[in-house]
Order: sequence, then structure tokens, then C-alpha cells
Amino acid sequence: MHKKNGDKRATMRATEDRGDSSAARVAFYGRALKVVIALIALAAVAASVPALSRADFPLASLLIYTIGMGFIAMPLCLYHELLLKRRMHGA
Repeated sequence: MHKKNGDKRATMRATEDRGDSSAARVAFYGRALKVVIALIALAAVAASVPALSRADFPLASLLIYTIGMGFIAMPLCLYHELLLKRRMHGA
């Protein structure tokens, strides 16, 4: 049980603290998502450099980009979206 000490703002401050931590988590995962996407794109570009001197299609670059986006960035994106929805609905 909560002890009533006349501070009516205590529950509001507790809610704000939870809101601040969820906002920080959402911001962190948003930045992490952008960094992961940039790293995947850079790895794909680096893998395509040897194929630029030849007439070959840079298959390794396509595989790195597709697999990286599908199996690394997409789950992170979905989790970030879930956090945003939870924050909007106040859960």
C-alpha cells in the first residue's frame, strides 16, 4: 500500500519516470536501427567493389544486403515499431 503523505504529484512523477525511460528506449532503438541499416549498406557496397572492374553482377553485394535487411534490420524495425505503439497507447 502507498502511504498518503499529501503529495498528489507522486503518482504523476512515477508515470513520467516510466515515460522517460520508454522514450529513451524508443530513441535508442531508433538510432540503432539507422546504424544497422547503414552498416548493412556499407558492407554491401564494399562487397560490390571487386565486381565493378568486371562485367559481373555483384551477387555477393545483393546477398549481403538482402539477408542483412531481412534477418537483422527487419526484426529490429518491428521491435522499434512495437515500442512506438506501446508508447502511444500508454502501455
